Amino acid sequence: MRADLAVEFLPDVLACDGSVWVTAVSWSMAPLIQPGDALRVVPVGVDGLRPGAIVAYRAGAQLIVHRVVAQTCKGLVTRGDALHDVDAGVPWTRVVGRVTAIRTPAGRRLELARSPWTILEPALGWLAGRQRDGWLTWKARRAPLHIAAAVLR
Repeated sequence: MRADLAVEFLPDVLACDGSVWVTAVSWSMAPLIQPGDALRVVPVGVDGLRPGAIVAYRAGAQLIVHRVVAQTCKGLVTRGDALHDVDAGVPWTRVVGRVTAIRTPAGRRLELARSPWTILEPALGWLAGRQRDGWLTWKARRAPLHIAAAVLR
């Protein structure tokens, strides 16, 4: 099936099945999410998101998975953990769902809706929302992401 068709049908699959597994294909959310990881996406409402949550949204024929930095009346501001800049605003109509689990190729499963992730999520959202002034500052602010991934992944 073509990727653009698959992304188009995701909301319907979520409405029928309650969740869908997709495969990460980029490094934009590294070190926590890496290419080859399977991600469980579940439907989410406007009230079900806060900074730090990881969401999936449509961008043309692609499904983008990034962390919520802020919520506005029009949608979300997101950023990939490994990226320097925030994304352009994501309208609510493009939000497909929330990532609630990661399954690594080695078979390890991380349940993001359970502790310790529920405790770490707000802090990771705060970090993702900070301005990245220079390379060294950006690297220093990513250190907690690397520690969390190394210990819990």
